[in-house]
Formats: sequence, C-alpha cells, structure tokens
Amino acid sequence: AILAQGSGPEGKGGGGHRPPRVGAACAMAAAKNAWRVQAELALDSSSLEPAYPPVGPACIEALPETIALLRLDRGVPACVRDAARTGRFCAVVQEPGAATAWVPRNLLPPPDELADRDGAEEVEPTIGWCAFRVGRPANAKVGLKAPAPPGAAASLGTLLAEEVTGVGARVLSAFGTEMLLIPEDSLTAAAAVLMEQGHALWPSTRVCDPTLLNSMQAPRSDRSLSRRLAGTWSLVQRERPPGTVVEEYTKGDGPIRLQASGGLFVEVGVPEDDGGGVFQGEMSEASFAGRCRTVEEGGQVWCTQLRTVDFHPPSVEPPRWQVTLGSSSIVSTGAGCREFWARLGGPEESDIVALELQSEVPPPKSPRCGLWVFAGRRFARLVGLPRGSGFVAGTCCSSLGQLRRLRGHEEVLQELREQYEAVLGTVKEPGLLRTRRAAWHPELADTTFFDASDTSHGEVTVRRECVVYKRPGGRRETWRIVEWTFDPFTPVGKVRLMRAPAQERAADEAPAPERVLRRREARQAGEERAAGDAPAPERVLRGREARQARKERTVDEVLAPERVLRAREARQAREERAAREAAAPEAAPRRLPRGREARQAREAAAQARRLELENRGRSPPLRAKK
Repeated sequence: AILAQGSGPEGKGGGGHRPPRVGAACAMAAAKNAWRVQAELALDSSSLEPAYPPVGPACIEALPETIALLRLDRGVPACVRDAARTGRFCAVVQEPGAATAWVPRNLLPPPDELADRDGAEEVEPTIGWCAFRVGRPANAKVGLKAPAPPGAAASLGTLLAEEVTGVGARVLSAFGTEMLLIPEDSLTAAAAVLMEQGHALWPSTRVCDPTLLNSMQAPRSDRSLSRRLAGTWSLVQRERPPGTVVEEYTKGDGPIRLQASGGLFVEVGVPEDDGGGVFQGEMSEASFAGRCRTVEEGGQVWCTQLRTVDFHPPSVEPPRWQVTLGSSSIVSTGAGCREFWARLGGPEESDIVALELQSEVPPPKSPRCGLWVFAGRRFARLVGLPRGSGFVAGTCCSSLGQLRRLRGHEEVLQELREQYEAVLGTVKEPGLLRTRRAAWHPELADTTFFDASDTSHGEVTVRRECVVYKRPGGRRETWRIVEWTFDPFTPVGKVRLMRAPAQERAADEAPAPERVLRRREARQAGEERAAGDAPAPERVLRGREARQARKERTVDEVLAPERVLRAREARQAREERAAREAAAPEAAPRRLPRGREARQAREAAAQARRLELENRGRSPPLRAKK
C-alpha cells in the first residue's frame, strides 16, 4: 500500500512509466496475500485443540492424610526421607533457584526443629492440601490400577481454575499415575464441580463436609416445625425444573415418607411391580433415611436432609429444601426441583415409634446402620451401609447409573442386594405386621412380616430402652428406642411397654450430654442432701434394719402366701372382736393383758403340780426367786 501510494505522483506526469506500475501491482498482490494468510491463521486457530483436551469420566481417589508444602534450603529433610521409606506420599521438586517438597503434615517435626535441623519451613502453615490420584474407569475390585491418560490431571486443574474462584490446584505427574492437589478449604466446592462433570470421588468421608456426616449429632431443629412434619406423606408430583412434570403418582402409589416428631425419617422409594422388567425396577430404587433438620430463616422454612443410609451415592453437600407447610400438604423446592407431598391420615395421629439400629449378631462383614419408624398404622424400615463404607455410600457421584459405569455394574448391584434392605408395611393390629413393598423382592408384597403368635416369622422382645428382633434366619438385631408412644409388637392383652409422650419428647429434646449432666447433678444433689441431713448412727442402723426386715417380710409374703393369709385372717378376727366389745362393753368378758394372763396361767399350773406331788408324798424342789 505504501508503494502504491508513492507511485501515484510519478504516474501523473509521465503518462505510462511501466516500472512504477509493475512495482505497485506487486505490492498490492503482496498485501492481498498477507491479509489472506492472517485470515486463514485466524480461522485455523479456532479449530485448534486446547493444550489439555477434556477427559472423559475419571475415578478420583483422595488420600487420607493432609499434605504440607515445604520450602527447602539444605537438601531433603528427614521427614521426607521417612515418608519415602515407609511408602507414603511425598514429592521433591528441584528448580534452578529453589526446591520444594510435599509431605504428610503429621510427619513434620515442630517448626523450630524443622528450621534448625533441616533448614526447611512450611510455605503456608495455615493451608492444608488434599492429594487425589486420577485414574480411568475400571473394575471396582482393582481400584486405580488403570491410570488416566496423560494430561488428565492438568485438564481437571484447568476445569477447577475456570469454575472455582481461587482454588489454586496443583498437578504432579509421576510414572504410572497423576496427582491433583487441592487446598482443603476449597475441597467441598471443587468436589461438587468435579461430581457435576460426571467424575466419581471417594472416599466420601474425606470429600464431604465432616460436620454433616453424622446425622444423629447434628444440631436440633425447631420442635414445633418438626411436629407439623411428623406423620406419613406420599409424593404426588415431581417437577424438574419447576414447571416441567417428570413424575406423577396417585395418592399412596409413589414414594412414601414416614417422619417422627424428633426429625428421624424413612423415605421408601420401592417401585411397584408393574411388569416393567427387573432392570427398570432396580434403577428406580431410591430409598433413604436419616434426620431432617427444620429451621426458620428469614420468614421461610428450610429442611436439611442429613441422610444416614441411602440407596444412591451421596452428594458433596446435603440436600436442602425450602418448604411451604399446609394442613394436609407440603411443597418442597430445592436443587432445581419441586415436589408436592400429600399427608396420609390426619395430623391428629400421635402414635409414633422411632428405632435406631445398634448392633447385629452375628455381626456382618461391614457394620450397618438403619432406622425403623412407625406412624399410625404404617411402618417403614431401612438398613444399609453408613456413609464412607462400600461402593455406594463411599463414593460421591452424580447418579447410581454413573457409579455403575465407573466402578463396575456387577459389583455395585451385588452390594446393594446384599447390604441394603427397605420395607414398607402396615400394622394390621398390635403384634401383626404386613409387608406392602420390599426392595429387590417384589414377590414379598402382601406377605406377613411379623406375627407375635407365629415364631416362624421371628420374635420381638420389648425392653425398657431397646427392642430385640430375632429374624427368621436367626440373626438378632438390637434397636435403640428413640421415640415410643405405643407398642406395635405386643398383642392386646399382654404386658405392654408404654411411655408418656411428654416424657419421650423431653428425652428426645435433650441431647445425650445434657441428660447425663442432669442425672449427674441430681445424683450429687441427693448425696449432698443426704450428707447434710444425716441422722445419728443408731438411727441409720435402725433404718437399715427396718429396710432389711421389710425386704425379708416381702420375700416371706412371696414365698409363703398361706402364712400371709392366716396372719391376715387373724388380724381381721381381732379387729372384729374389738369392734364387738366396743359395741357391747357389759357383755364382753373381762380380759387381762396378755403378759399378766400368761403369768397367772403359769402360776396356776405350778400350784396344781405342787398339790399333785404332795398327795404322792413328795415335795417339789425349791426354786430360787429372782
């Protein structure tokens, strides 16, 4: 273009100087080619593959230790050598100007000793790191022996940098595996992003928020709101997203939720046997149980489901719903979903029983937990592995189908069938329970679950603090009583354990430590009161002897009922005679006190014996008088 502009004045006066025209044409052609090259480069750059192409679903395993980052000044510290010697995670990166090391924090000596002896220090002492091993989907039994393709950890780090603000993930690559290091304060947000992208992370106890794992130790909810949610609820409609109906049921045919007044709940999502095939029924299993924490914030009611047992993989954060309460219905909105629930039965139903599984004999390979809730004439029972155990409860994943694809279809299905149980039934009468739906076993519908009059269906022993259920196969389960307002196991006419609802509510409202403290304070107060009002030693002994005599008398009454009856009849006879003498004193014979009468009788007997001996010619021996 510059050459073309410069050739213009020369061409005006000359009327056809050929060399300048040739130069201008060449310049214009060169400029045109340059623009074409730039345009082609711009078009080609849009189709270039990124430096780290996105990877498919990955299996990501978190190491249990918290990792620390060290800055090194004088070689490799002893803690790093110890970690390498024992086979624990460690890494040393030597750069031309500096050296750093990754090592488990629990192996570090005190900071002063680390600086003086090894010449090292933590880069950021307040930040701990979680190390993840990245692998590709494989058989669940082999774990992560199938490494991820090269660059997989870098792609995950790029994803986290784009989705999570300030995550600062680091990547380490070694022979056969790749490591992704994430700060622990950003671990929950990073795990949620990875799970949404279809990846599987485990163990769930390392990835999820530890304060929400144990639902039984979670903060208590608003008691009045929990009472309004107590009872039996049936899912009528589910919308995802709100406004788009994805599931619709008639009243009582969909998932059923039984909730106690203290917040314990069991939701049974066992599909009906409609002939849709075994695989369809297995994919529709969606039962879970735990504690529902209900609070009011900003004029709105929020329910957080702290699930203890779940047929589906756990999420990083517990489900939280905004609830609109009605007299016979509730509307729950949360996580891009809206649900409509209808109450089965009236809100005046107050018959609630909540049981928590304590132990099983013989014990299974993996300890299980469970809940058993009765509400009116219905009951729901759910047993399974706790959070952090097995494939299902130990892996954070977006869905059960994705978990099967990543960790093995057969392995996951076998664990569900062997370790998880869900039963929804009805109480026909106290001592007779019928099964309505059962997970994995549609043939058990409309069968007897427990019959107190038939030992072939098991035996139930109701105690003061627990319920012992001996199953037909011989396994014995011990269930702790959390709430108890009626006895569904003992038939009418037998001795039944009943608790006052007010006492049960007070016991449920008070956490275990508070109850222990109150009992301890009451015991100490009683001891102090007894010490302050202690009677004289003689009175203490007399009181002790009196108590012992009462115990013996009670034992004698139990062991010798005939003697008790004779004593009672003699007492009644004396009372009647005293009453007759009081009514007619002139007709009653004059009676002497018992001691004087006996003494006179003895003297008369001695006088008669003396006279008899004198008649025989013998004199009685003289006895000295006292």
